[in-house]
Amino acid sequence: MKFISINFKLGLGLLFLSSLILPLPCFGSITIPGDLTDGEQELVLQILGFGTSFRPVDNPYPLGGYSGLELGLSFENVPTGDVGYFGQKAAVDRNLLYPRLSVGKGIFQNIDLFFSFVPYNESTGLGIYSGGLRWNFFQATFVPANFSLLVSATNTDINNLFISQTEGVDLISGVNVDPFSFYVGAGALYGQAQFDTSITYNGLPTNKIGQSFHTVIGANFAIDQFFSAVEVDSYNTTILSLKVGTRL
Repeated sequence: MKFISINFKLGLGLLFLSSLILPLPCFGSITIPGDLTDGEQELVLQILGFGTSFRPVDNPYPLGGYSGLELGLSFENVPTGDVGYFGQKAAVDRNLLYPRLSVGKGIFQNIDLFFSFVPYNESTGLGIYSGGLRWNFFQATFVPANFSLLVSATNTDINNLFISQTEGVDLISGVNVDPFSFYVGAGALYGQAQFDTSITYNGLPTNKIGQSFHTVIGANFAIDQFFSAVEVDSYNTTILSLKVGTRL
């Protein structure tokens, strides 16, 4: 078990380093049609901007103070098929599946800082950089339950044609039944997006803003320092995420 642990951590470390040099593979492609109307641009913001926003996909319990560290790799599925019906229309894959690397660090006993990213590369046309701050403000005394507040922000770049910024605030409740943990939450997501002149109906650069109610439900399974997690997020669309990682 110790040998497996060392190799898993080494593999994750090498993956993080290689991702800074080589592009992470995406399954599916993103094509944004031209001649997008104002209403269609707002829908693209909801699908691609909100759909790539920060997601914890994690154990709802804190990392354990300053010494806590987490490394993870998640795979996230965004339904993109509707984008192909907008504007001039284009052949668009029904789903985009992409990997996202994440780092979590405890900074105080009940406060954790997270950073996740998909490094931008011309071959994939996708770049995502996001972060979140989680404050576990209530821990029940007689039952294994907690409440936390999550504040997050994300910047998404798709082929330099669509660039979005989103900010979210969520209240999350978690329950731990070792080795499982479950969590549910709800909150609000706010965003804006800039559209290049080549994809707008009037040939002018535009900036669109939007907001969405957000719900999340997830489960985590942990063995020793390793964990796997699944999460379902609902905005104007539904996103499925899977994650594996280790807490050091």
